[in-house]
Amino acid sequence: MRGRTDLLDRLKVHTKCVPDLDKLATITKADVQATIDRSLRRLAADRLDLVQFNWWDMAVPRHVEVASWLSDFQKEGKIDKLGATNFNTEQMQELLDGGFKATAIQMQFSLIDRRPTKKMVDFCAKNDIAILCYGTVAGGFLSDKWLGVPEPQEPMENRSLTKYKLIIEDIGGWDQFQSLLRLLREIADKHGVDIASVAMRAMLVEEQVAGIIVGVRHGGHLDKHARLFDLQLDAGDLARIHTAIAANPVVAGDCYDVERDRNGRHGRIMKYNLNDH
Repeated sequence: MRGRTDLLDRLKVHTKCVPDLDKLATITKADVQATIDRSLRRLAADRLDLVQFNWWDMAVPRHVEVASWLSDFQKEGKIDKLGATNFNTEQMQELLDGGFKATAIQMQFSLIDRRPTKKMVDFCAKNDIAILCYGTVAGGFLSDKWLGVPEPQEPMENRSLTKYKLIIEDIGGWDQFQSLLRLLREIADKHGVDIASVAMRAMLVEEQVAGIIVGVRHGGHLDKHARLFDLQLDAGDLARIHTAIAANPVVAGDCYDVERDRNGRHGRIMKYNLNDH
């Protein structure tokens, strides 16, 4: 039992505060407090380790106001650390100027989505904000499964694949993507691992990246992910990877900009109302 207790003591639970799109104009501090209190009850916790704030629509300019309520709950001891998710650099500056002390930001960042390198990485370094990456394997596209196969067509198997297929189109298309996969396969062969492991490990050494968020669909993934920390990409590996991705276009705009356009090809597939009603 001692080892289990030590493990639980080190475990940190990250949660989110994501008001639904149709509630942004009317949400109150009491509504947000109810959400925080509900999370505390569900987790049987006295304090939430990290709460990551998201705001769907900047045309409803209350994000700084609502974020300030989370800062109040932090001062009350209900929240330890505050974070953000899917804001661009300008919007993050607004939050910080409003007194929101962000410890981390969660964003889409991978070998095929390099938008954070435009401005956000430098901003985070300047303000001591850690980056938590999602999409590091692009919904599974950055894996051996997709090496050497014809370009998939709509309808895709799930919304995640649709989302990352759009990113692939934005960075040059399927042939360009296949070239990257072949390079990753060569590096994977050198280390005796798979493509996904190389793609994930390469992100863990990026500036300001504190961690990556990966899905575990079944128990068989756990052992592979645990071995990820034994994989050490050398300077030559990383140089080849960065040379390859530097040759590709970067998705337009800052972090999450194209997804915020609800009429655009990226925004149309998003889900904006996620909470229980």
